[in-house]
Parts: sequence; structure tokens; C-alpha cells
Amino acid sequence: MATLRLESVSFKAGGARLLAETNLLFRSGQLTGILGPSGSGKSTLLKCLTTIHKPTAGRVTLDGEDVWAIRRRFRLSLGYVPQDDVIHPQLTVEQAFLFSSRLRLDTAMAPEAVAKRVDAVAALLGLAEARKRRIFRLSGGQRKRVNIGIELLADPEVLVLDEPASGLDPGTEEDLVKLLGALAGAGRTVVMTTHSMEYLSSLHRIVVLAAGNVLFWGGYQDLLAHFQVPHAADVFKAIRGKGVDSWAALYRSSQLARKAEGP
Repeated sequence: MATLRLESVSFKAGGARLLAETNLLFRSGQLTGILGPSGSGKSTLLKCLTTIHKPTAGRVTLDGEDVWAIRRRFRLSLGYVPQDDVIHPQLTVEQAFLFSSRLRLDTAMAPEAVAKRVDAVAALLGLAEARKRRIFRLSGGQRKRVNIGIELLADPEVLVLDEPASGLDPGTEEDLVKLLGALAGAGRTVVMTTHSMEYLSSLHRIVVLAAGNVLFWGGYQDLLAHFQVPHAADVFKAIRGKGVDSWAALYRSSQLARKAEGP
């Protein structure tokens, strides 16, 4: 079980503020989607969350401990899936998993135990029948599952994904969101960035960012009520209409912002 918090996190680079006074809560058992236009701060937030960047101000904590201070240990409990594939296309699925297991798992683990772990991950991700196929022959959705599987081999408490649905057709995207929800339901803390507005109702929590500011944190129905729109596709139109600063101020004064800070 893992609870991640951003506590008054800001980040600046080259004099530009990329993330401003951000307070967010990510709980185990929940799938959280982070939305926002290009340049909104999504990638910066993920880099602070995964200790690629050290916050300029504030801190990120895991169960109350500053992750920067414990970053070596934290990274052992972290799975990170970038937007682009990190798998060799000429390998089979099984070869990719076995090669990654040598990098991610304890070298003292018996080969039988490693094979059992690979079998379990392949079955969990629906890749059992594809494990002898070369990765370049897989569909986009299957390749994404292989990327996720490489991280799941180490059984991380926290799984962070950057635009995992990018380039996928709507049906495959829906399947992926369901899979990530199931991974969260097994007790992991799962956080992803997304541009898609199609399956937000399947997420446990949604974060909306714009110009480095949090404009919303909460569930799907809260999202519609907060922005006073009938459909999630209208959220960014509402943001453009009132302006980022107005929405940021409205959010900071809301009950949602206090819930996002946690107890």
C-alpha cells in the first residue's frame, strides 16, 4: 500500500515556472488520470513524482517520507512506462520479459521463480498466447502491454505511465484503461497522463492541469459539476472561456482542493 503526495510542489527551469504550488494526493487502489493541453505541466509533474526532477520548492512524499531523500529505495518500488516503447522489436515477448527480469529482479532468485513470475505477468496482461511472437509483429495495444509487463515483473507499488493510450484506437484504449484500473484494484497506486477524454468515467481520480496550475482534482461527476459542463469534452472549452487564473483561484478555494491535500 502506497500513498503519494505532492506538498506545495513548484518547479522552475530557466527562470520559467513550469509547476506552481501543487498539492495532490495519489492513493493505493486508485487509477488517477492527469489531463491538460501541451505545456500544461503534465510531464514536469511526472518527473517530480518519479524523482527525475527535484522540486524547486515543496516535496513529494511516499507514506510521509520525502522521496528525494529515499530515492534509491523509492525507485525500487516504482514502475515507469514512458510514452515511447523501451523494448527491442526483434525480441519475442518472452525474451523481452526474461531479459528485463535479469535487470529488475534479485539475481539470487531461482530460474524457476523467474519463469513463474514471467508466466504470471504474461497471463495478467493477456499476452500468454503472444509470448513467442516478435514484438515488431504485435499490435500497438499488445506492445503497450509488453512495456507495462516489463515494469510489473518487479511488482511495483507505484506505477506511473506517460500517455499510455497515445496512438491506440478507441477500443484498445478502453481495454488498456480497464487493465490499469484492475492493476490499481490489486492495491497499486497507478498514475497516468492522457489527452483522451473518452474514458474518464473509468478513472478513480482526475487531475486537470493548465499553465502549471491545478484546476481540478476529483471524480468524474465532480469534474462535470466543477466546470459546469454536460460532457468532459467541454472542459477545455470552459477553461478557455473563463481563463486559467480564474479556474485556478476557484479550485484553490474549493472543497476539492482540501480533499486533494488529504487528511
